[in-house]
Amino acid sequence: MLRCCALLAAGTAEALTSLTARRRIRATAAHARRRRIHLSAAKDDGATLPGATYDVLHEDDDILVVDKGAGLLFVPGRQPHKADSLISRVRSTHGDAVGVAHRLDRDTSGVCVLAKTKAALRALSMAFQERQVNKTYVGAVAGVPAAEGVIDDAIGKIMTPEGYNRIALLSEAEGGRAATTAYRVLDTAGDSSLLELEPKTGRAHQLRVHLASIGHPLLGDALHGGASHERLCLHSARLAFAHPATKRPVAFASDAPFDAMGGPPPR
Repeated sequence: MLRCCALLAAGTAEALTSLTARRRIRATAAHARRRRIHLSAAKDDGATLPGATYDVLHEDDDILVVDKGAGLLFVPGRQPHKADSLISRVRSTHGDAVGVAHRLDRDTSGVCVLAKTKAALRALSMAFQERQVNKTYVGAVAGVPAAEGVIDDAIGKIMTPEGYNRIALLSEAEGGRAATTAYRVLDTAGDSSLLELEPKTGRAHQLRVHLASIGHPLLGDALHGGASHERLCLHSARLAFAHPATKRPVAFASDAPFDAMGGPPPR
């Protein structure tokens, strides 16, 4: 009987030791995952960058036009650290009725328009969908392309060998969507150029992918092969559209905060 109890006690101790070891292993693995997440976040966690802000260019009863700074998320992300964004800041001062008809990437600066009423949101959304909004961007790129040109290549999501989704050239037969970008050279400086860009379609990352595809990636666009830079050199310089309430043509502009080399433009 005593031997049986001893065996049971030994078995229980062994089981407890094994359970403790498994818990320790799981805890260590969880800590490692948290550490990797923390280190990744320290590099760039996708949140709004410190000091990013915006300026109001125009406001009336129906629309709010702003000049968004680089590094400011347009809309909040799902994670708590991505709560700070242009739309969350505007809604904190103008109310939750403010709506989004289009977006800019976090690292793209420049002109964008927000709707203050449901009617304005419907009208603006339709205008963007029907390509009735004239959009002009300015970008600084590596190299010196032809004086002007049109890039007409479909783009879509692909899976990288590392398992990440990325926007890239993708034929329509493979699921890509038609995309067209017109450009012209505004200035050159050494081995880089300042371009005026007119996207005829509104695909995500369209300008970045198209410019990289012709061998002239945007300065600061590491995702698509661009040279390292303090910011992505892409700026929404002008929006022109019919006012959602008056139907009269309106246009709003903002100068690019960089030159052909990606530095501050001359005063």
